[in-house]
Amino acid sequence: MGAVTPIHPTAFTIPGAAQYTSLSRSRLYGLMQTGELPSVKIGGRRMIRRDALDALFDRLGKAA
Repeated sequence: MGAVTPIHPTAFTIPGAAQYTSLSRSRLYGLMQTGELPSVKIGGRRMIRRDALDALFDRLGKAA
């Protein structure tokens, strides 16, 4: 058998985004509510793209 290649998701559910970023769910919801963090609703699930999370941290890093 060959080596296992890790999967890097394109988008996360809210709990997955919280785990990815170490931000609380309420903080993520707040960022979505203010428009700082774009998200999409697919069926009954709210999803946040990984690149949107990475861009958020890039903006926060530049502002600091």
